[in-house]
Amino acid sequence: MFSLSAKAHYGLAAMLDLADNFGKQRLQIRQIVEKRGIPKNYLEQIFNRLVKNALVKSVRGNKGGYELARSPSSLTVFSILEALEGKLEIVSDHDTKAMRQTFGNLEDLVMEYFSMTLEELIVQEKRFSQKQIYYI
Repeated sequence: MFSLSAKAHYGLAAMLDLADNFGKQRLQIRQIVEKRGIPKNYLEQIFNRLVKNALVKSVRGNKGGYELARSPSSLTVFSILEALEGKLEIVSDHDTKAMRQTFGNLEDLVMEYFSMTLEELIVQEKRFSQKQIYYI
């Protein structure tokens, strides 16, 4: 079964927090750790990769913290996963022609789904959280 790593899940969750605060305030690691329950050292490693890949900016000082390097509408799930996991491939050079055809179709579907932006994910997350409020 295909599954994303903990690094991918944690990284996407942290990026959603940054996207939700885009243009408002920088977030400190402590805030994300408290909200998401992500181990602090692990989140620091994740942010190091995201900074290295120019998806996140780190600002030191009194009003320091982390913020998105670009708008949430220009950052895709794919770009985040690729920064965290490296090149994402389903098709291999070792696959047979039939396997390449099958896996190629799957790869196209996955890439289409992962082209969703952080902005679109935030809209979805808010929609789901609003629905939960009504189920008391």
